[in-house]
Amino acid sequence: MPNIIYINGKYASYEDSKIHVNDRGYHFGDAVYEVIVFNNKIFYDFDGHIQRLFNSLKSLEINFSFSMSSLKLIIKNLIKMNRAIVGSVYIQVSRGISERNHSYYGLNIKPILTIIITKKSNIDINVKGVRAITLDDNRWSRPDIKTTQLLPNVMAKTKAVKNGAYESIFIDSDGYVTEGSSSNIWILNNDNKLITRNLDGKILSGITRNSISSFAKENNINVVEKRFTRDELFEANEVFLTSASSFVIPIIQIDNHKINEGLVGNISLNLRKLYFDNFKS
Repeated sequence: MPNIIYINGKYASYEDSKIHVNDRGYHFGDAVYEVIVFNNKIFYDFDGHIQRLFNSLKSLEINFSFSMSSLKLIIKNLIKMNRAIVGSVYIQVSRGISERNHSYYGLNIKPILTIIITKKSNIDINVKGVRAITLDDNRWSRPDIKTTQLLPNVMAKTKAVKNGAYESIFIDSDGYVTEGSSSNIWILNNDNKLITRNLDGKILSGITRNSISSFAKENNINVVEKRFTRDELFEANEVFLTSASSFVIPIIQIDNHKINEGLVGNISLNLRKLYFDNFKS
């Protein structure tokens, strides 16, 4: 089966694709990225992901000339070339190639766009509850920008897997939950309020998070955006995570604390179903 990617203006096979040794994404993580899931010609939250890509590029002062429509055309061509029905689109834009120097000021650098298609066999609407662990948040102070500088997230996710868990949940220095290593975190409290941290610059503005918030409100679920503590996390009636690749995943145990007696909650399941139903329609 074909394995074709798009890199630096060309469609090429994996074997023929090369990244320059002086690409700033390679040296400094000076790059941003997005992941978009597709299923049988349906893109999940396409516009939201591309707009966030543009926002990240603007925050890092990377001058990018592609439009949303031109990106979509390249992506559709790439999916067709790879004969993919279900999968994900990985989009990365690095600042470009230059001699290794921390500062990019005054340099005439052309950004490099890379797009990779990963095929999946299917997307399972049904889901089981997962375990999570908590960790101190040791990331840089701008996690609201979706850069490829993910080493703390990589270490956190790996620690979760080593401990038989699905996700690590970061806790800030004041004892409040920020987000997961690759997800946003939600709780349903005893007052049936669905809470997720507000966009205070300490979390990524998750595209799936935004959609779930809208779908919940449309279905008369009381959504509150504010900080919540580790204790509130442990005492919640339900906990779940959202992300582009996981959609909505219920969390039934965090560290040694069972959530909802270790059972998957109805709100988590209903919101996952709502997400798929909204894009299907």
